[in-house]
Amino acid sequence: MNTRVLAISSMLLWMACSSLFRIRISDESITTVEQGTLLEQFAGDMGFGEFVSMDLTSSAELANQGVEPGDISEVYMENLELEAVSPDGSDLAFISSVDVYVEAPDLPRVLVASQDDFPEGQALVAFDLEDVDLTDYVVSERMTFDTDVSGNRPEQTTDIAARFTVAVGVTGQGACANATGNR
Repeated sequence: MNTRVLAISSMLLWMACSSLFRIRISDESITTVEQGTLLEQFAGDMGFGEFVSMDLTSSAELANQGVEPGDISEVYMENLELEAVSPDGSDLAFISSVDVYVEAPDLPRVLVASQDDFPEGQALVAFDLEDVDLTDYVVSERMTFDTDVSGNRPEQTTDIAARFTVAVGVTGQGACANATGNR
């Protein structure tokens, strides 16, 4: 009887350690877009620049699961949105379009999200996402999201929050090795 229980437990542990599971990581970055003058038309930097520079492989969400860079099998963006957070009642209608790219050393710049519909009166806008596996970018020494933005500066200085969620597919091996002390 004990041999059978041990065999079943070993099989379940092997299945858990060889399967793929997902960890969701969310982050937010806030930028301020300065008020424009009556004669000023936006033609260049609106103040977004590199709105998020990060090292996801050292995030607490992954570290708490015992995940190391070699355990990451896939990474996909699940959500990206911009929200005008202040002043109260502000919207994003001063923006015409935003393209979001991922960059990392020695990797190509790749479009991951875009939006060209920023209706008047709407403070929160979700982006259309590209089907891009970000794994190589995440495990690189530094991953950056960069933006190409067009529009006019707002009538009043506006704080904008950029929020995103990525789903990180990891093998159970790393977490199991960490749990059993084999790391």
